[in-house]
Parts: sequence; structure tokens; C-alpha cells
Amino acid sequence: MNLIYNINYEVAGTIYVLVIYAALCIFYSDQSEVNKKFKTLVLCVLATETMDITTAITISYGSVIPTMLNTLVNTIYFALTSTLGYALLRYVESYVGHNAHRSRNIQANKILYLFLLLLLCMNIPTRFLFYFNEKGNYIHGNLYLLVYLIPIYYVIFTAGVLIKNHSYFNIRQKFSISIYLITCILGPVLQMLFFPDILLSVFTPSVALLIILFSMETPDYRLLMKTLAELNDLRKNLEITVKKRTLEAETRKEKVERLSDQIILTLAKTIDAKDTYTNGHSERVAAYAKEIAARMGMSENEQQDIYHMGLLHDIGKIGIPDAIINKAGKLTDEEYREICRHPEIGEEILTTISEFPEISVGAKYHHEKYDGTGYPCKAKGEDIPFPAMIIGIADAYDAMTSKRSYRDILPKQVVREEILKGRGTQFHPACADIMLQMMEEDVNYQMCEH
Repeated sequence: MNLIYNINYEVAGTIYVLVIYAALCIFYSDQSEVNKKFKTLVLCVLATETMDITTAITISYGSVIPTMLNTLVNTIYFALTSTLGYALLRYVESYVGHNAHRSRNIQANKILYLFLLLLLCMNIPTRFLFYFNEKGNYIHGNLYLLVYLIPIYYVIFTAGVLIKNHSYFNIRQKFSISIYLITCILGPVLQMLFFPDILLSVFTPSVALLIILFSMETPDYRLLMKTLAELNDLRKNLEITVKKRTLEAETRKEKVERLSDQIILTLAKTIDAKDTYTNGHSERVAAYAKEIAARMGMSENEQQDIYHMGLLHDIGKIGIPDAIINKAGKLTDEEYREICRHPEIGEEILTTISEFPEISVGAKYHHEKYDGTGYPCKAKGEDIPFPAMIIGIADAYDAMTSKRSYRDILPKQVVREEILKGRGTQFHPACADIMLQMMEEDVNYQMCEH
């Protein structure tokens, strides 16, 4: 006769699980998904424990039990252990809910479960998992470990689901389910190492069911926990989306800014193209004006605004006939009055740009003089917008350092004397001082038309 197993613990465990199931039916009668899955888990424990006792009896008396009956009973037992592991996984997943990723995992685990059932059915004729010989001895086949590895896999996978989705569980639920997962591994290990003749495989996790039972919450509380966890996931996804959209917006903004710069530069080149003798004039004025603004401590945004004003300060010349702009000789009084209209024409054109209303300041006031003798408004002193004063001195400097139809580039000393003479009359004193400083640093007279 084979080893006689001590089945007292498993029998007590079976009664104990029956009491738990009765408590579930009485006190936890709501039909929530979590309750349904927990009831299924308890029933699987009950069935597995009952079958564990049955296999212990048939193996213990294997010499008088038909071989086929022993094989069939053990096949059912191993099928139930995998069913128990699968039921445990579905119970824990019921707290989390479903999405596309979890649905794929559920499908894959179901396929693995069905695969083991198929292996168990195939074992009956092939014996590659286990079998009983003529004397009723229990023999392990070459692939025997599969019947344990697959249930253990479900336990490990369930632990992974619990860890990954910990925000869906409160502290008591985490504790109770963790205890159950530990006992699913600990019970069989203790039996194999220290108590080979005492059944503990299913008894230990059955005790842990009570801890889970006491950790179960009302449906409203579970719904609250699930909603909070979903909101947390939504917040994380929203943060990722916001970062992505912000990056896209910044990229679009940079593209728009580059496009705006290119359009303004193209307009400046178009303006300069009207005058045979002012090629590159607007770009140089803009560059000088930006440098003056920088040296006066203006912000980068203010410097960029003044640069754009400088590029478009002569846009009003579009409305002046080419014959006047490119006239080689001295202008008549009428022609001079006509060309003096270009600041006002420029203002009319640029005021249509609603996103940058200040851009018209440079066009309108760049010919005003500090002493009030300029045009078109004869504004004086601080009444002239400061950016226009910066552009005005940059414009005058480039006019003197560029080639004209009636003269060549003026010598550096002559230009310096003109700026000194215009300081406080034509030019704002602070702007004139900065311009003179820039000229002193320009030892090789590179600040001129090349």
C-alpha cells in the first residue's frame, strides 16, 4: 500500500470554505463584478480542495483503486488547480476593469488555460505528464512540471497586475490579496519540503480567503476607488497630451515666427529694390537699430520689435513714383514734398497689421528730429517715440555710409562730425552717444555699404 496522507487539514479547510461561501451569499449579495468573481474563486478553492482530498485517498490506496480512475481523478485535480489560478487572476482584474490592452491579456491567459486542459486530456493516452503503473504507484512523466508551472504562472501574473494597477486598490485589499498570493506558493512548498504526508496545498490559501472577505468593500466604495484610479490614469494621459500639444504649439509658433521674419525681410528687399542706390539699406538700418537697442539694455523682445520696425521703416516708398526715387539730379520742391509723404504712406500700410500695431511707429516717425524740425508731424523731444529715434539715427548713419547717385560713401570722420553736430538737434542725445561709441569700436570702418 502507498503512503497514507493526513487529510485532516484539507477536510477542515473544505468546511471552512463552505462557511465563507455561505457568508458571501448572506452578507455580500450584491451582484457586482468583484463579488461575482470572488464567489467564483471561493467555489474553485472548494472544488480544488475537495478534489485534493479525493486524489489523496485514491493515491494512498492506489493498489486497490483502478489505474484509469486514479488517472481521471488526478487529471481533474490538475485541471482545477489551473482553474483556481485563472479564477484568482480574473478576480483581481475585476477591480481594474477593461481596456484594449487588458482584454488582450485576458484572451492570452484564457488560451493558456485551455492549452493546459488540452494537455491533460492528451496525457490520458500518452502519459507524458503522469501515470499510474500496474501496482498503483504514481509516476511523473517528462513534462510533469507543466501541471504546476502554469498555475504558478497565473499567481505571478496576478501579482504583476496588482503591482501595476495598485492605485485601483485600497491598503486592505492590497494586503489581503498579497497574503493570498503568498500562501498559494507557500502552502505547496511547505508540504513538499517539510510535510510530504500532510495535505497543505489548498488549505493555506483557503485560510487567506477570510482576510480577503473582510477587505471587500461596498459597491459604492469600489466604484469610488475605481473612479479615482481612472481619474489618475486620465490625469497622467492628459499631462502627456498637454506636453505633446505644447511642443507642437511651440514648433508651430517657431515656424510662424520664422515665416513672419522671412515675409518682413522679403518686403524690405522689395522696398530697397525700388531704389537703385539703396540696396540692403533696410537690413543695415534694422541691424544698427537692434544693436543700439541692445546697448541701451532693452529686452530681447524689444530689440526684435525694433529690428522689424527698421526693416519696414521705408515701406511707404512703395507709394512714391520710381522716377522720383531714382532721380539722379536735385529734386524739385514738388518732388521733395512727394517723397516726404512716404512716412505717412508707410503708417497707412502698417496700421493694417493688427497683431503688431507698434510696427508703424518706425515708418511714421523716423524722419522726425529731436528739435522738432523734422517731418511729417514736426514732433519734438520725448514726443517722438523712442524706437523711432533709434531707427532715425540708424537711417541717417546708413545714408551717410552708403553710395548715392550724387556722391560716394562719406569718410568716417565726416560722418562722426555730422552725428556730433546733430546730437540734441536732429538726434536724441543718448542714441547719438551709442552710435558714436559703435563707430569708435569700428576701427576698420566695416559699418558701411560694401
